[in-house]
Amino acid sequence: MARSRTKFELIWLLSTVVLSTVASENHLPSLLSGVQARNLWQLFVDRRVALQFDILQDDNTEGTLISVFQGRTSSRLLFSLTTSTVNNKILLRFRSASDSLKTYTLSAPLNDGQWHKIIVSLQGNRIDLSENCHQLLSKEDDELHFRSVHHPRVYVGQQAHHHNKFQGKMREFSADSSNPVPIRCPNLDLMLDNFVSTKTETPHEGEQEQAVDSAPDQPTSSATENINWNEHVSFMEDQIKQVKLMLQGVDNRLKKVELHQRGCQIAGKIISFGEKQQDPLNCTECQCSSTGELFCNPIGCPKLECAHPVLSPGKCCPECHNQCFYNGQHYEHGHEFWPKQCVRCFCSNGRMDCQFRRAEHCPVLSCTEQETPANQCCPVCTNIDHCAENNPCDRNAICENDTYGAKPAFRFPFWGFFGNGTLCYDVDECIWDENAKEQLGGCQLGTMCINLPGAFKCDCLPGYQRLDDRNCLDVIRI
Repeated sequence: MARSRTKFELIWLLSTVVLSTVASENHLPSLLSGVQARNLWQLFVDRRVALQFDILQDDNTEGTLISVFQGRTSSRLLFSLTTSTVNNKILLRFRSASDSLKTYTLSAPLNDGQWHKIIVSLQGNRIDLSENCHQLLSKEDDELHFRSVHHPRVYVGQQAHHHNKFQGKMREFSADSSNPVPIRCPNLDLMLDNFVSTKTETPHEGEQEQAVDSAPDQPTSSATENINWNEHVSFMEDQIKQVKLMLQGVDNRLKKVELHQRGCQIAGKIISFGEKQQDPLNCTECQCSSTGELFCNPIGCPKLECAHPVLSPGKCCPECHNQCFYNGQHYEHGHEFWPKQCVRCFCSNGRMDCQFRRAEHCPVLSCTEQETPANQCCPVCTNIDHCAENNPCDRNAICENDTYGAKPAFRFPFWGFFGNGTLCYDVDECIWDENAKEQLGGCQLGTMCINLPGAFKCDCLPGYQRLDDRNCLDVIRI
């Protein structure tokens, strides 16, 4: 289907996102294809589905955002989400484990002429529903259960057979397997005064089609007045749980702030959170983390690209020496080669030193299997464990047996350590620029970088909660 403002683009992603559709301002998708419907319904069966809608609904209208039916022709409703700008209500309906239809009715200011992002997440037994990052519903429901069906029928923007169509604009509909709220709404507002009413109905066999194809039941004034006290108690219990969670988050944040204010103690004095204290004599540094833990390690250095970095006296980080130009070629400082028989050349800080070696000066070997490398004068032992006999490798490198001797290799070939393997230096990943962080995975949003030998860690800032190894989000709302 060609891309235009009057048609949809249905995008299939093979990872976590099941389907996503971007609608024009005045046209909405209707019936999903069989493959799309089956994939979407499987997420319901697995109880790990999140639906996102971005809508601008016309005034004084009632419409269906999504509806799911059992079979190709059956009118048996399995799930639906409807909105109304007549009474500013959102209705979530699903067929429960007991085969009854359960309805949650929530209030939202849908008739304000603004766009509304509605997210419904069903994860396990938990139902979450938010509108423009305002949490309207969050509770456990043991009746949340969806059975596998062979041919589910999914409508977007209408109930069924062009009935109860959504009137307005829908610029996004997407279905995902994970809850997007923590990323979309890092500062989710808890609507403590939003009362949620529930209703359970078991339609008779002959009444199911009429009940399903008709518009969703709207709570009347008499029904609202007769809401039983059990619902009120359940509502208050849910609100108390939300308040407890919010207070627990505030308490955790206060504890982290207190740790930040206390800092870390070192050598009889206090250093603040994030502060570093270096000892240039021993080439060590200590850093205070956001949890009050003190990390003391060798000083990290900027990574150098030369093959043989040189550590000058009195310094903690090495530097690159000059290359040599010999016979039309450039050689790294520290490079050794044998251009002709018994002639050894060595590049030393821009100066190439070549010397003739005599065979009579070769050491006496006790091994039985010996071989002289090309152009060299002295034989070496072969078929032995060179790493066990004479290991020249740094403790942060791996010793590998080569034909004529030991060969060092890094434990962290991309980052962590650098050098020639005989001497290894720690890379300070915390001084990476933004490009390096993006390419190599450095610490990002809401974190503080702590350098470790051969690695690094990203501590969350006070009041932030970990999103992954590299990012933290401010999820505490006061």
